[in-house]
Amino acid sequence: MFKLISIKQSSKIGKKYDAKFFNKKTNKNKIISFGSKGYRDFTLINKKTSKYYINDNEEREKVKELYQKRHAKDLLTDASKTGMSAGALSYYVLWTEPTITKSIINYKKKFNL
Repeated sequence: MFKLISIKQSSKIGKKYDAKFFNKKTNKNKIISFGSKGYRDFTLINKKTSKYYINDNEEREKVKELYQKRHAKDLLTDASKTGMSAGALSYYVLWTEPTITKSIINYKKKFNL
């Protein structure tokens, strides 16, 4: 029903990214803003040029694991089960893979978008 069009830097104050979807049934776009600016995420703690970079791989994995445990409940909503929520986008795009590119590829596969 939905197709992911793009994930770009957000135009919304305080958010990192906007995910733009196209609803095939209604022929309308839907934008979901996600990720809070000013906070680290797994992609940033893996990026050497980021102020959030963590040199130790084990520590990075620990931070990721703690985030995923803390936010597992965010994935229980109907919207999250289809990937169409800010919580699901944050979890799968910002907190699963070390790069945004890799995360987006896996997110699209997971939710068949």
